Amino acid sequence: MKKGIIFQLLAVLMFTSALNMPLQCFAQQNTVALDAKTDAEYDAEDDVNTALWLGAGGVLGVAGNCLLGSLAVGGAFIYQPVPPAERLLGKSAEYVSFYTDAYKARMRRLQVVAATKGAAGGAAVFFLLGTLNIKPWADFVIW
Repeated sequence: MKKGIIFQLLAVLMFTSALNMPLQCFAQQNTVALDAKTDAEYDAEDDVNTALWLGAGGVLGVAGNCLLGSLAVGGAFIYQPVPPAERLLGKSAEYVSFYTDAYKARMRRLQVVAATKGAAGGAAVFFLLGTLNIKPWADFVIW
């Protein structure tokens, strides 16, 4: 009779550990994803060239109002820089995948925001120069 009780206890223990194992793996994957996303967002904020995108939007905005300024915003949306490889050395495949996706998404967002601010400022300068009747902008601004 004792063997039956011990066997049943071991069977229940094995069954519960078998159910618990996938949950532990899933929790570990979530922590890897969270760590990779956090690291990627901090690195992207350090790596983004805000002055370049702000200047591109501003220069194109002054040169041709909203039409050329939108080219800078479109370029910022399309261009996706790849994270430096040395940051990913020795990391797991899941970490690299999550890191790369988060890095590209954050860089795109930061670039688009900077280019949009530049384009809006450039368009404002364009209209200001036109309303002050400064050539050649005065020819393009119609009031």
